This record gives sequence, structure tokens and C-alpha cells, in this order.
Amino acid sequence: MAIGFGNLNGAVTANIYRASDKPRYRLGHGIVLAYIAIGFICSVIFGVLLKRENARRDRGERDEVIEGIENKRADEKNGRYESVHDARVDKGDEWSGFRYTL
Repeated sequence: MAIGFGNLNGAVTANIYRASDKPRYRLGHGIVLAYIAIGFICSVIFGVLLKRENARRDRGERDEVIEGIENKRADEKNGRYESVHDARVDKGDEWSGFRYTL
């Protein structure tokens, strides 16, 4: 996705930095600043969402049922596994023990 946006920006840049706008290139610089602002806002939102997901996992809302391990927070809807290793391998980053790093 990032590569796609980078390629798209190359096409946009060729059209927003017009010779008629020199030497200040207000249109071009304005659009680039808008891209930077959008990227910053998206990064902040993504960080907040990851922190919320980590908090859910800390509270046990994503705990799987592991046979032989007593866990009152575990829920069948999150899956039933024979071992923690099986849950980790099967679920990947959706495993309840996985934490997103920020």
C-alpha cells in the first residue's frame, strides 16, 4: 500500500509543481503539506487503535480456551486449542498473547 501511494505521489507531483507557479510553488507545497498532515493524522489514529486492541488483550477479551488450563476469561468464540503453541501458530497476530508494539 505504501509503495502504491509513493507511485501515485510521483504522478501527482509532476502535475502540481507547474512552471507557472515558480518560484514559490504554493500549490505544490500546499498539496504536499496536506499529504503530510493526512499521513500524521492516520498514524495517530492507527496508534490509538493499536493501544486499544492491546488493552483488550490485557483485559482478556481475546483469550482462547486452552485445554488443561483454567482461565475464567477465556471464551469459546475466540477458539479452542490443545496448547498455547497451537493457538499461536493458528491465529498469528490474532493470538491473545500477541501485542502490537508502537
